[in-house]
Amino acid sequence: MFRALKHTNFRRFLGAQACAMTGHWVQQVALGWLIYRLTDSAFYLALAGTFSLLPSLLLTPFVGVLADKADRRRMLLATQAAALVHSLLLATLVLTGATSIPLLLGLALFQGVIQGFDWTNRQSLLAQLVDDRADLPNAIALNSTSFNLARILGPSLAGALLVVSGEAACFLAAAIGEVAALHFTRRLRLPPHQAPAGPRAPLAEELREGLRYAWHEPAIRQTLALVALSSATVMPYAALLPLFATRVFGGGPEVLGLLNAAPAVGAVLGGLLLASRREQSGLDRRIFIAGLVTPAAAIALAFAPTLPFALPALLLLGGAQISWIASMNTRLQTAVRDSMRGRVMSFFNMAFMGALPLGQLVFGLATDRFGVARVLATGAVVALVGNFWLHRRARPAPALTPSVAG
Repeated sequence: MFRALKHTNFRRFLGAQACAMTGHWVQQVALGWLIYRLTDSAFYLALAGTFSLLPSLLLTPFVGVLADKADRRRMLLATQAAALVHSLLLATLVLTGATSIPLLLGLALFQGVIQGFDWTNRQSLLAQLVDDRADLPNAIALNSTSFNLARILGPSLAGALLVVSGEAACFLAAAIGEVAALHFTRRLRLPPHQAPAGPRAPLAEELREGLRYAWHEPAIRQTLALVALSSATVMPYAALLPLFATRVFGGGPEVLGLLNAAPAVGAVLGGLLLASRREQSGLDRRIFIAGLVTPAAAIALAFAPTLPFALPALLLLGGAQISWIASMNTRLQTAVRDSMRGRVMSFFNMAFMGALPLGQLVFGLATDRFGVARVLATGAVVALVGNFWLHRRARPAPALTPSVAG
């Protein structure tokens, strides 16, 4: 079930991921709470979210070029060190009473820059951590499971710390997580980085080369289209959960907590189920089935009459969604040349992160006019149709081979 854990480098990377991501979620909850406490404004909450996302979208494709040329381990150490500084700055502002909205928004922007470098590089590094390509799908599944466990544990820990000690304790806890992550990352033992031979092309030309490569590889092009489709049409459901909690089920924060917890638990269970697969064949079929179950679960949520019907739908939605995304990630990781891995994984992150806010915007505007159930169901139907169409056009996924060099 945990075959990838036999690789020492992957174990250390997973330890770093667990510490850093748990701290990240602790910090996100505390920062949102701090901004809301200071402003009592949903606008500033949304603005902070935009500030933390926008630099990531703008930087991601260029970071992909750097990840193909630079030492990925050193890049990861640099982003973890920057994240440590970021957490300490937040803690210092709170402890000294120097917090202000401009400063907090500036630090949200700083966080977006860090994430822009971190996310793509992590994805690019993953294939170097397992010596046998056959274990790569298992590594991706365990990495996704670790992320979703952190998504459950982090907010829970943040809630407890906020009650007992306040925001500064949360930011210090996030800093401790980054220190632990740095410890694990420093212990990674990878082959010495070899700079590409020949003169360096301009950054823009390197990026264009990556775009041409992704476009002319059918498996990569179609997978990226499917990632964007899923992000734009189904995954915005999370932004609608407050409306389900209040307007549909007539509840409050406790109901919203249940609605948020159900897909997170489902994602952990789905990740463990994916990791337990001994046979990694049938990747295209798994993507297709997960691409049917995910929107079907969203439709079930859309028309759930009561909370007891909604929670199983969300549990299934979280599990199917993680299977869909992790399987598409595996398809890309096994199809791409290593010299293009950073750029292709940056396109994966752009398709995922770029389509999601656009989908959320459309869902939000349409919900006021047509209602939450109709909007969610319509997006799910679009996802079903798109999944069928892309599956009919798809080329078979490449076979897994012992090498990960590409």
